[in-house]
Amino acid sequence: MDVSSTRTDFDTRLAAAIEELRRERRRTADELEALQAFEDRVRTMTPEEQSFNERQPVGVTAAAARPATGLKKVRDAYESTVMSVPHYLEEYDDSYVESLIGEFSPEIASALTDGTGFNSRCKRALLSAVSNAQTARESLLEAIDRERESVHESKADLERLREEYEEFRSLQFNEKQFGTLDAYRARLNVVTQQCEELSERSQAAIFDQRRIQRLPADVPDVTVYFYQDLDADYPVMSLVADLVDTVDDLRTRVERAMTYCHA
Repeated sequence: MDVSSTRTDFDTRLAAAIEELRRERRRTADELEALQAFEDRVRTMTPEEQSFNERQPVGVTAAAARPATGLKKVRDAYESTVMSVPHYLEEYDDSYVESLIGEFSPEIASALTDGTGFNSRCKRALLSAVSNAQTARESLLEAIDRERESVHESKADLERLREEYEEFRSLQFNEKQFGTLDAYRARLNVVTQQCEELSERSQAAIFDQRRIQRLPADVPDVTVYFYQDLDADYPVMSLVADLVDTVDDLRTRVERAMTYCHA
């Protein structure tokens, strides 16, 4: 692989990681706004309180009772907000009930689809669930911003180390003196060390994400979710690992040239 193709591959992979974060942030922000709009509409709805005299006798089904207009309003509000974000079909493409279960809980879904009315208790439970869903989106936005900052901080170092590698790669080692080659080897050792430091910094950022989000040991890192459409769960660390491998190969070439070189 020539230098230009190496650079293209590097740039493409790094740009893909940054684009995934941008897309995920836009989608998460859209979902948060949709949940806020849904909450606003639910808060304006008047609960349907069924009096004792209005309760149906045993054996009379919910279908025979008066229409659950409150539940219909909730559904209309949900479908026109949460289920209407631009990426909904691409990302979820599920039914009203499936969406309620995934977004809130099976209990909320049952209350909103199998219940006989939208009473005060149902409204309180729904608003509480909506609040929790918003908090989760806000936490995700913060995680995306931390990851994006980490990637951008690593980007400059990665580009500098890659450029230095490509400068070495263009040299003709069999034309150099032993002392020059020895200096090359020492410098490549420094590049490897800097790559390892960058990898450790990226790893520390991942640990920080887990600590802040209080993720259990058996729960995957949030970056696995961010980069699920990419070939690597940890794009920066993957790029660093590939760079270390190419630097190691280059150092082997330098050392081979040293064995055939006169001091």
